[in-house]
Amino acid sequence: MEQESRLYKVLYQSILTQIYSGVLRCGEAFPSQSELCQRYQVGITTVRKVIRMLKDEGVICTSAGKRATVCFDESEKGYIQSLMQRRESILDIYSGLELLMPSLYAGGAMRCSDLSAFVDAADPAGSQITNNRNIAAFFTEMLLPYNNQTVLDLQTDMEHYARFPYVMQSQLENPFTVSTDFMEQNLSVMQEMAERKEREALIARLEEMYKNAGHQAKIYLDELQRIVPIPEELVDYQWFRGKNRSPLYAAVAQSLYRRAQLGEFSNRTYFPSEPEIMRTYKISKSTASKAMSLLSDIGFIHTIEKKGSVLRTSEELAPIRIEQNIIEKNLTLFLNVLQILAVCTRKLSAAAFSMLDDSQLADTASEWELSPLRQRSSGIIHIITAFLKAHMPFKCLENILEQFDDALIWGHYLDRPYVIIEECVSLAQEGFEQFAFACESLRKGDRESAAASIQRTFRAIFLDARLYTLICFKNADKVPSEI
Repeated sequence: MEQESRLYKVLYQSILTQIYSGVLRCGEAFPSQSELCQRYQVGITTVRKVIRMLKDEGVICTSAGKRATVCFDESEKGYIQSLMQRRESILDIYSGLELLMPSLYAGGAMRCSDLSAFVDAADPAGSQITNNRNIAAFFTEMLLPYNNQTVLDLQTDMEHYARFPYVMQSQLENPFTVSTDFMEQNLSVMQEMAERKEREALIARLEEMYKNAGHQAKIYLDELQRIVPIPEELVDYQWFRGKNRSPLYAAVAQSLYRRAQLGEFSNRTYFPSEPEIMRTYKISKSTASKAMSLLSDIGFIHTIEKKGSVLRTSEELAPIRIEQNIIEKNLTLFLNVLQILAVCTRKLSAAAFSMLDDSQLADTASEWELSPLRQRSSGIIHIITAFLKAHMPFKCLENILEQFDDALIWGHYLDRPYVIIEECVSLAQEGFEQFAFACESLRKGDRESAAASIQRTFRAIFLDARLYTLICFKNADKVPSEI
């Protein structure tokens, strides 16, 4: 119920943003319940609750047996003002997407059997709506081989928050027409690259696509700014809330884990109690209790009866307290995030390293080598993701990594000694070696080699975690594909 509560808030805010900014206009048909369920990957109960809220808000109209319609009406000037509130975040999104999505699309395209049907369906003489759907289907098809819902979440949010209304009264060129023309002209080229397995060439073409779209968006928004200046109050940055699929207690546990690793509790005899956690994070007793259970399960804390909890120092692990099906579900989320990082961290790391001079890179290498977390694969993940979050040049990527971070706490379950498999041991060792290579490259100021080693580090850890999960939990249909 806690997770469902967070999901409906995300859905509600996403739709309101589209309505208030004019993406969904007055008089237009509102997406059906089944469309919303599929698009957001949420249950019908969540969708119906949000529809009731939107009706009560007065932004949609519903009637028995008929499709709901948008009834919120705003002047063109009002839509422009709303758009100006999101201007900086929209431009930031396009820049961030240029780093993130091309690698994901290209990686999936290498495993697609046939993309020609989507190219053949494109008709220059056809309607723009139909062609836009074919283009969207083409790109979705490239992501399906991952068997990863989080990848599809990224694409869904991209469509919602990177898109904005075209104001006809502005008499400006429609930026989406220009971008659509570019994509239509390049679909067949990208399909041929996928067939020939030309991954790097496809990445470059996709990066060009995002650069072109971002350029057109900037021209359009700059021209609109001449009509309506940027408002004093900007809309809070909202893009990619990760659908809040990771439970709230996992985010609390991850925060406590981070704080402890930074030494915040080193001068205390006992770890923060449940009442203290409730006050600090403004959460219920149930959520605080689950966060403590998670930290105990992964072997981070040990509870002394009638006294309190302390950081665990012995090798002995307490019995698992969280239900097996919940662990398996969230391990899938962890693997989804890890798979994305395994595909994208070369580009993300290169962007982060570019923000530092050579002496700062050497300091980073020393910090990583001295960290006690480097002794476990899960610890290496935390070291690198914390660094990436702190040095991302674009807010949307920092936002995405922040959401990913909540899911990474579940990876510690794989540190428990369920079984010892030789192939897992070999993959884990490869991860440690590649991490060492990355540190060595950073000391030399070789950003490109360091970024490549970071990606190989994540790939080895992902393959190890994936195999270990399949062996221990045997839930193959939910586990993301090999990469």
